Amino acid sequence: MQTAYREVGREILAARIVAAARPTEIVAVLRLAGKRRLADRVKHLAELVEDDPDEPPIVFPSLRELALFLVSERRFGDPEVGLSPDGLLQAEWPVKNGGVLVMNFLPDGMIQFAAVANSAIRGDRRRRVNGTLPKDEALSAVRQFIR
Repeated sequence: MQTAYREVGREILAARIVAAARPTEIVAVLRLAGKRRLADRVKHLAELVEDDPDEPPIVFPSLRELALFLVSERRFGDPEVGLSPDGLLQAEWPVKNGGVLVMNFLPDGMIQFAAVANSAIRGDRRRRVNGTLPKDEALSAVRQFIR
């Protein structure tokens, strides 16, 4: 029963994200989802361009894709979030064996990703994977790196 309730909640949050017309609306949904720190970070990134015209403005469809990902993929936890030089939202998580997973959320729904970690076997090379894929395929590609 509780799982079904969580799914309905996620669907409602996702619908509000899809309907959002401005970054402030997505910030509000992230707060509702219990992601206050991320909401504050996104708000800060959106305000940067107002303070410094040299900062890239947020590509709104990229923000939408990031928010949809964070609401639907709770197992990842809260990432560090920043902007790429072209205004795309970028999320970074620590992963197994001292590695890192970075995802750029493209406006068309694709995810550009790179993950690297030290091998669990001594003397073995670092494990890496990168690419640009739809969400489900990107998740499959990085599954071995997720804690």
